[in-house]
Amino acid sequence: MGSFVGFVEFVGLLPKKLNYRIWILLGFLLAGCNQSPSGLPFDPHIESLKLVKLITGDDAIKAINQLHGMPINVVRGFIAHYEGAHDKAVIWVSEAASEKLAQRQIAVMIQKMKSSRRSPFSHYRTLDIKGFRVIAFDGMGQVHYVFRDNAWAYWITADAKRVDKILKHIQRAR
Repeated sequence: MGSFVGFVEFVGLLPKKLNYRIWILLGFLLAGCNQSPSGLPFDPHIESLKLVKLITGDDAIKAINQLHGMPINVVRGFIAHYEGAHDKAVIWVSEAASEKLAQRQIAVMIQKMKSSRRSPFSHYRTLDIKGFRVIAFDGMGQVHYVFRDNAWAYWITADAKRVDKILKHIQRAR
């Protein structure tokens, strides 16, 4: 604590114009301390799962657009692949420009999946899990949860025994 007091005293001795800039810079630095080291909007360390592949940046956005079959308005994207002793999980995450846009993107995606004759997904249901409106469905031997947290859209693909634990993990990290 003493070093912080010394820092505050030092900043007080600086010219006012520089003083404001240092406080603004310090604010940005401290805000960044709360972020996951990987930049993910959730803690990438999930109990009993190993992160085996993380796709970020332009590669993630390209893969997200391929998943949708067309470009969507994504600010950032992440695809985290996990493996456990007997199962696998994938978390797709995209950040839209706004909450409304993320909500719309999810609605359009689910509607297209439901109306497609070739969709491998079925048994759609809406769940309310700790304040999150989660669209759940089955397919390809796994359970899928799609939900929104502010401007972030999530798609969790996991084994039925694991999907709830992964969702709880993401909710804790908020």
